[in-house]
Amino acid sequence: MDVYQGIFVLISLASFCNCNDDSHQSVVIETPSGPVRGYHEALPDDLYVHRFIKIPYAHPPLGDLRFKKPKPVGRWTDEQGIQEKNGPACMQEDYGLNPEFKPEYTEDCLYLNIYVPGDVSRDKRLSVMLFIHGGGFVMGSAGEYNGQRLAAQGDVIVVIINYRLGLFGFLNLLDPIANGNYALWDQMAAIRWVHENIEAFGGNPDSVTIFGESAGGMSVHHQTLIPANIGMFQRAISMSGVVNKQIIMNDNDLKKVFNMISDKTDCKQENKAELLMCLQKLTPTEILGIVNIYEFMTPDNYTEEMLIGPSIDGELINGQLYETMHDRSSPEATFFRSLDFMSGTTNAEGSVLFYSLMPDFQETFNFSVEDGIPRRALCEAIIPGLIQGLYGNRPDLSQRLCEFYTSDKGNDDQSNQALAFYGDLTMVAPSTSALIAHSRKNTAHRTYNYILSAPSPVPFEPPPPAWFSGAGHADDLYLLFDMPILPTKNRLEERHTTLSSRIIRYFTNFAKTGDPNSEELPVTWPPYDVQTREYLDFDFELSVNKDFHVDATRIFQPQLRELFQNEKQEL
Repeated sequence: MDVYQGIFVLISLASFCNCNDDSHQSVVIETPSGPVRGYHEALPDDLYVHRFIKIPYAHPPLGDLRFKKPKPVGRWTDEQGIQEKNGPACMQEDYGLNPEFKPEYTEDCLYLNIYVPGDVSRDKRLSVMLFIHGGGFVMGSAGEYNGQRLAAQGDVIVVIINYRLGLFGFLNLLDPIANGNYALWDQMAAIRWVHENIEAFGGNPDSVTIFGESAGGMSVHHQTLIPANIGMFQRAISMSGVVNKQIIMNDNDLKKVFNMISDKTDCKQENKAELLMCLQKLTPTEILGIVNIYEFMTPDNYTEEMLIGPSIDGELINGQLYETMHDRSSPEATFFRSLDFMSGTTNAEGSVLFYSLMPDFQETFNFSVEDGIPRRALCEAIIPGLIQGLYGNRPDLSQRLCEFYTSDKGNDDQSNQALAFYGDLTMVAPSTSALIAHSRKNTAHRTYNYILSAPSPVPFEPPPPAWFSGAGHADDLYLLFDMPILPTKNRLEERHTTLSSRIIRYFTNFAKTGDPNSEELPVTWPPYDVQTREYLDFDFELSVNKDFHVDATRIFQPQLRELFQNEKQEL
């Protein structure tokens, strides 16, 4: 199963906020796109925000606009923005795991939500933070994240966007008529709309930070490597996700999608224009039914299938960006290095693994995830399967990794070592690579690295096994957002709210100035440097450390020589 797909189906997070509903108080503002109505919402500690829900940033991608770049929304005359708490979600499978959160799933979904701290005034010139949600590029929505706490405590405008998912967002027919990456184009359209309209909300279009988590973090990093975005934002934060080897669909992936289209629909035309017209006439449900990643799983192996995601289109993406970002002469790297950049992960990102080991796989290797992940499953299937997909047939590398992640400290530690392999491969090593590409000999713009070590008090659904330790994938989200999925009553302690306040302050300081530090914060966060390699550890007691999982990164990305040498030299 793909590392990123299904993540949000399996995560239950919740809200810090027990807010009073003052939504009967409203304000209408005039934007360059037209009038928008927002609603007052009270928060604890005498704070309040104005929330603007369901603002269109592009035309609905319906009919002949399906599988096309987003069309600019133009100007409207009727008031936009409605009183409901959440706007619609883009088309995706409804797994029925969040009964308290049931958005409308529709193709007419290119909307964004805005949270403005305090009163709305053009004179404020507030910094802006635009969030791109995660969900493996197949699920999630802006409505899952309430940005009022982040906006109010950090005194920034928070924008949260929808973008097309699944095949709706990424179908590539290997032809200019439909060459994929519509989701990335959606994100760019939303960013441009914010740049052109945010002054009406009291925002500063010259102080915009894009940030995202998981697939959203990967999207953010992609956007920093697209020179067409020059001037649209000044800073970026990639949380638990950056551009890496897994994320770009290759020709074999695209051919498998073609075969699925032929097998599951009546659209079998060889002419690409006719094939596109046929696909545009299918119902949304028929489009959703085309790709099923579970069809590629076998009970005796563990493989990655990236059948939905960004692809090389010759326009937004011209090559392998995880390599291009290290070429300082490339336009992509030049733009990336002209921004302030922050990247981080949790200390147990591999938590995704124990959700993706299917029952047949567990039966084949005679184990239960609840009891632990044995060395045999790790060394005979998980490691070789993933390495095959990323590096080709490399039994030498698989053997070295097996030895590296073998523990003699008992079953629980061995199980967590299996998770460490998964997290190091998919997120930690790629994040380190991005940090090096950005910081190396870059004196004009700052780079920061963090690790989250404090686990979330809100359990995953289903809960993680008893042997699991650390902060798992997405354990950082509750610290920034209120999420209307499960209640957190009686689960939060003072240490959680303190950590949340500190992270919000660090992140919003960075969004305002490019420097996360300020006098009221207890620990000074040093910039990331290829020689010192320091990071801030977001635990309940903050600390500055260095070289997180550095030996693992050395195995996965030996080309990053500067990471392991004190002297400066060219890569």
